[in-house]
Amino acid sequence: MTNSSTIDVPDDPIAALRKRSRILDRLLDEEGRVARWPKRRAQKLIVLEHLAQHFEPGVRLAEAEVNELLNSLHAFSDAALLRRWLVEEGFVSRTSSGSAYWLESMEAPS
Repeated sequence: MTNSSTIDVPDDPIAALRKRSRILDRLLDEEGRVARWPKRRAQKLIVLEHLAQHFEPGVRLAEAEVNELLNSLHAFSDAALLRRWLVEEGFVSRTSSGSAYWLESMEAPS
């Protein structure tokens, strides 16, 4: 789901996967949870893609369910920050009221 125009990755797909893997290795803890929120947007997008992979396409989740899912995937206790970024960057959609969230597909957001 990486978009090389959005995320600064090499054109070579193998090099891009290696770079993504190195970034996730630095940002995930031993349990595979996001240990800290990166400062660089390119790294944030890689983390958001990683988080979005835990949503089931087409399944609507209530905000509390999204919080529970995200809390199991990160270690810095800020599910609201992750929800906002997932929506703002187009990884996850939500109703205008914020009562439901869903992943439409695993295509790269534009």
